[in-house]
Amino acid sequence: MVREKIKIAQVVSTFPPYRGGMGNVAFHLADSLSQKSLNLTVFTPKTSSQDHNIQSYFEIYKLKPQFKYGNSALVFQLAYLLFKYGIVHLHYPFMGASIPTLIAKLLRGKKLKLVVHYHMDLVGRDWKSYVYRIYNFIFLPVLVKFADRIIATSDDYLKSSLIYKYYQKYRSKFSILPNGVNLDYFTPKEKQHSLVDKYDLAGQKVILFVGALDSSHYFKGVNYLIKAFEILNKDDVKLIIVGSGDLLKIYQEMADSFDLSKKIIFTGYIPDNELVDYYNLCDIFVLPSIDKSEAFGMVLLEAMACAKPVIATDLAGVRQVVEKKVNATRGASTACWSSPKTPPTWPSKSIFCSTTRTWPGNMAKPADKK
Repeated sequence: MVREKIKIAQVVSTFPPYRGGMGNVAFHLADSLSQKSLNLTVFTPKTSSQDHNIQSYFEIYKLKPQFKYGNSALVFQLAYLLFKYGIVHLHYPFMGASIPTLIAKLLRGKKLKLVVHYHMDLVGRDWKSYVYRIYNFIFLPVLVKFADRIIATSDDYLKSSLIYKYYQKYRSKFSILPNGVNLDYFTPKEKQHSLVDKYDLAGQKVILFVGALDSSHYFKGVNYLIKAFEILNKDDVKLIIVGSGDLLKIYQEMADSFDLSKKIIFTGYIPDNELVDYYNLCDIFVLPSIDKSEAFGMVLLEAMACAKPVIATDLAGVRQVVEKKVNATRGASTACWSSPKTPPTWPSKSIFCSTTRTWPGNMAKPADKK
C-alpha cells in the first residue's frame, strides 16, 4: 500500500515577482522542497488583475483578499483551504492569514502541524503602530501557544524580538534557521561593460543599494542614504539605487533637491536574473535600515557572495549577518557597522571601505560560510 504524501502549505504575504526578503525566502524553500517531490502549495494574496505566477515546480494559489492595505491582506477563506494540509508553514508577520491559520489548527488539532517562521516583529509607523501593538498583545501569545515549531533567522534577533518573552515557557518549540544564498548564482565576476557605459561609470566608484521602494519598506532608510551621499560630496563616486515602489518618486525628488540627479542613479525594477550583474558593478554595498522591521538583510548575503564590502546599520539580526572578526574566503569582503538614522557616520566609512579590500580584524563572513 502506497502511503499518501503529506500535503504542505506555505502561507506568505508577498511572493515573487514582488521583491521582498520574506517572499524570496518562501520561494526558495518551496522550490527546494518541491524538487524533492513533496506535495507543496504556496498561498499568497492576489495583488492585482495583472498578477501572474512565476515558473515553478509547485502550485501557487493566489488568494482574493476580503480587505487589502499595502502588503496586508485579510484572507479568511484560508481556514477552509488549509483543512486538507498536514503541515502549514506560516511566514510571520501576515496578520490577515494568522487568524484563519489558527482556526484551521484549532479545528484539526494534532492532524495539522503548524510551523511559524518568525521573520520579524510587527513595528509600523503612525496609526499602524497602535494596531500592531493590539494585535501583538492579543494574537501573538495564542499563535506561539498553538504552534508546533517556531523558526527564527538568528538568535540575535530572537533575543531582541517581541516573541522572546515566550521563549522560556515554549523553549522546545524554537529553532534557529539562518537564511542562505544561492552561491551558484551570486558569485564574483567582471563588471558588465554595457552597464558601465549605460550609467557612465568609467573611472567612478559605485555605492549600491538594492531593495523595495514602497511604503511597506519605509524602514530601508533610503532617505538617510541619500542624505549621507550628499554629505559625502565626492566627484568620483556614484550611488545606484535598485528597486521600485510608490516611494521612488519621493526619493528622486529628494536627490533633485540636493542637486544629485546626475550622481544618484535610480534603475527601477531589475529582474532577479540581472541582479548579480549589479552587485558586481559596485565597489561597496549599503543597507541603511532604520528599525526592527529589518531582521536579517538577504541583500547583504547576496553582496558578500559577490565578494563586495558592505555597510549595514547596527540592528539586531542584521549585525549578526555582518559579523566582526571573521575571515573571508570569497575575496576580502570588508564590513562596517553604523548606527541607524545617522548619515554623517556613513560617508567616512564608505570612503574607507571602497578604497581597501582588506581590513584586519573586521572582516565580513562570506556568504558560503553562513
